[in-house]
Amino acid sequence: MLAYNRFYTSYRQCFIRSKITLFNTLLWIYNFPLKPESGGTERITSLVAKGFSLRGYHCMDILVFDEHTGMMSYRSESIVDLYGFLKKHKVDIVINQIAYSKWLLDMFLDKGGEKWKQEGGKVISCLHFDPKNPSLLHLLKSKYHKTWRDRLYLAKAFVLQKYYKLRQEQEEGSIYNHIYEHSDYFVTLSPTHFPYLRKVMRRADYHKLVAINNPLTFCTISTPDILGKKKNIVLVCARMSEYHKRISLILKTWRLLQKKYPVAGSWDLKIVGEGSDLDYFKEYVRIRKISHLHFEGQQSPEPYYQEASLLLLTSSAEGWGLTITEGLQRGVVPVVMNSSPVFNEMIQNGIDGFITPNNDIKLFAEKIACLMTDAELRRKMQLAALKSAETFSLENTMDKWECKCKISR
Repeated sequence: MLAYNRFYTSYRQCFIRSKITLFNTLLWIYNFPLKPESGGTERITSLVAKGFSLRGYHCMDILVFDEHTGMMSYRSESIVDLYGFLKKHKVDIVINQIAYSKWLLDMFLDKGGEKWKQEGGKVISCLHFDPKNPSLLHLLKSKYHKTWRDRLYLAKAFVLQKYYKLRQEQEEGSIYNHIYEHSDYFVTLSPTHFPYLRKVMRRADYHKLVAINNPLTFCTISTPDILGKKKNIVLVCARMSEYHKRISLILKTWRLLQKKYPVAGSWDLKIVGEGSDLDYFKEYVRIRKISHLHFEGQQSPEPYYQEASLLLLTSSAEGWGLTITEGLQRGVVPVVMNSSPVFNEMIQNGIDGFITPNNDIKLFAEKIACLMTDAELRRKMQLAALKSAETFSLENTMDKWECKCKISR
């Protein structure tokens, strides 16, 4: 059984089944052991495995592959004969957790997985990220301490951005086609990702491509009573990485709010998370003397969701955006920049949150100020957020797994 974080044990209360019978045996493959507190992929793996277990499936632990050495291990024990291991444990389905690269699936197939698959084994590959990666130009721009070589590459990337975009699409198409052809199902997080996948894959048939959203990460959805505990707090829960999360846009927005909107003086911005660019962000705030802003470091986010009223997200790309659904569960209204199509599935714009044009700091600030000022509108959207969270329940997600991937009990 997977090593679950204590936080998730309450999920046992989410399903009531009078009789549990074990059906298919499921095994996950990844490049790290399962530690749900480590990151989004790990947390979702734990939750989905929990959902399968509660429905009577036998869920094994993570079979870990080392990309560089080719070594395999299961619960810290070295595995030499992969085919024998799969047959011994009567594995029916293998869930590949890396669909953004070929190496893991290829290594699995080469070491005995292909033979097992030919005998009836099923492989499901999951893409946990936005299939469209941020551009090379964005990567170079996001570096704060640029050398002369970085600046040269930046100029080159700007001049040749159409060429690099085409090359990126060709490389991504090659990877996704390879994963698709060697899997029984290719799972992405939202149907909003389909247009880009079709653009780069250029296939005649996509019958193995399915969309299954991530489930809620907290077991319960708060009742409306939680709104009485809300404070004038704007929350950011993210890795402190400019390339992925574009925290600088939030800092610039907050500075604009403090200058232009007097109501912002009665609000605080709390930023939860660690990362390689944290020191730069702190220096940016210190030099510009931005007030009412607090870097909280790496903390358990739930207490912050409990008291926060608004949530901000400015990521360069998101496959799903767990922080949005976590906020919805606690009645926190999200205000996000429209950098990824998946936000339109997660948020009903103007009802339970706001989606603003990408990179438009002025309009982003206007929507935040609107919610700060209008308490009635804020409460209405908070209630809508709590209602919307029900859509993404673990039970609904598990129904999609069984139906779309034809996993029978």
